[in-house]
Amino acid sequence: MVRRRQEEEKEKEEEEEEVVVAAAVPSPAAVPSPAASDGEDAPEELSFGAAAAAAESERQLAGEAARRHRELLKEKRRRRQELFVEQKRRKLLPEALLQELAAGRPEKPAAAERDKQPGSRSEKQSEGRVLKQAKQDKARGARSKGNYTAMHLKDQSLTGLHQQTAKDFVYSHLYGPGTNRTSANEFFSLANKKDPVKKAAVQFVDKSWGLEKKQKATKFKKHWISRKM
Repeated sequence: MVRRRQEEEKEKEEEEEEVVVAAAVPSPAAVPSPAASDGEDAPEELSFGAAAAAAESERQLAGEAARRHRELLKEKRRRRQELFVEQKRRKLLPEALLQELAAGRPEKPAAAERDKQPGSRSEKQSEGRVLKQAKQDKARGARSKGNYTAMHLKDQSLTGLHQQTAKDFVYSHLYGPGTNRTSANEFFSLANKKDPVKKAAVQFVDKSWGLEKKQKATKFKKHWISRKM
């Protein structure tokens, strides 16, 4: 139905444009023929008043054609806006409600009668309320489907988030793909891989690292042996 309406409006607009173009084009009788211009006789002299009247009539015709063109553009914009509102209303409202509105809606009066009617504003307000109610029902129906569940995430410290963001920023700028810099662990790891004699990781090579733990282990072993004996 909407497509047929669009086609009818398009055909009507094309006919109106053809009428405007035909009015703007001068008639062949007004254009002098080559045979007449090539004659030996000079053209008839026109008085100043006749020339001014002819120029005024041409100016009026051009102004009338421009006015018709502007009115045609206004009418096209108005029809396009009405069609857009109609399509939006059909998209928002359900089909059953549209059928009820179409069945209970009277025929639209003429433009003059519609302006004279006092209830036109109330009808627009009622249609706006219907659209608002349809939007609310649609949103309420989407929320009641149960496709989404709400859950409370663990609170994260804002300071910790800022610190982690700062660390990521510094690491990306110091050890990114565009820099010739790497961390100590990665450097010693690569050196150990290239070395023919494989060794332990670099953090276990430092002998002072586990000295305190070794002393605690020796003390615990002696204590355990003394208890068993």
